Amino acid sequence: MHPQTNSMSKAPICVVLGGSGFLGQRLCLSLLDKGFRVRAISRSGAPKGRPEPWWRSVEWVTAPIGSEPCARALQSADFVFHLASTTLPSTSDTNISYDLESNVVATVRVLEAAASAGVRRMLFVSSGGTVYGRAQQCPISEDHPTNPICSYGIHKLAIEKYLQLFGSQTRLDSIILRVSNMYGESQDCNRPLGAVAHFTTRAVNGIPIEIWGDGTTTRDYIHVDDVVHALGKAVSYEGAERLFNIGSGRGVSLNQLVAMLQQRLAKPVTVNYRPPRGFDVFENVLDITRAKNELSWVPEVVLECGLERLIRAAQAGLARI
Repeated sequence: MHPQTNSMSKAPICVVLGGSGFLGQRLCLSLLDKGFRVRAISRSGAPKGRPEPWWRSVEWVTAPIGSEPCARALQSADFVFHLASTTLPSTSDTNISYDLESNVVATVRVLEAAASAGVRRMLFVSSGGTVYGRAQQCPISEDHPTNPICSYGIHKLAIEKYLQLFGSQTRLDSIILRVSNMYGESQDCNRPLGAVAHFTTRAVNGIPIEIWGDGTTTRDYIHVDDVVHALGKAVSYEGAERLFNIGSGRGVSLNQLVAMLQQRLAKPVTVNYRPPRGFDVFENVLDITRAKNELSWVPEVVLECGLERLIRAAQAGLARI
């Protein structure tokens, strides 16, 4: 499943659903570097902000996921990367029917179009932070029970099940990556998602950090570049597994995260503690043994280095808040 190297043949086409977003842009660039042709689909079309030279090499398609224009854009595609979601864990319960229709129903339409178009493989970014629910043990392996406590986790899990169904009924192959809490430079800190980038940008700018609960909530933080690397490995994977946890395998509490920032900024960081939220699990740390063994993948950006990169970006005004 590697790109063709024969100059007389055309390179495989990769379609990225959610290609104009935080993860999507980095993935598009990586796929171009690997020699793929890239088509990106999103509601906004091309990315916002200062244009990058590589943008000209991507075919940008403006279309809601699951729409007819989206289905047409899947024609001739070899691989489809599904990164898109209309909701977040903190917003999904607000309108559950919208969460269901815009994510699960829309994705089923994508799967129907992909199977009809002869797509070779669908790669889906699921949520290692929400599909398991409250951890019975940590680190959490892929065979841990799945009992999500928010609509976001339920819709991710439902899509996983539909991928398995289509895999059994059609020729559409799929790989599912359950990604932990992702962070990185250029992450949009206006969205209520991503404690690492959000905390860093606020701390650099002298804005108080808000923590829901007492700060002992523990998460597994993974840099976006490591997620892109894992997706690249999954494209050409030829083994039997179809589900992988993608995280750092290391748990860090919110209070520890704040302490790391204080140490690197050499100035006080103000924290306001708020009442805990019902959709937040106390601890989530992923077991990434399967990805290491099967995909030959390991995370390379340790959190301390990732924080330093984020601090430099925030100080240079590159982080968005």
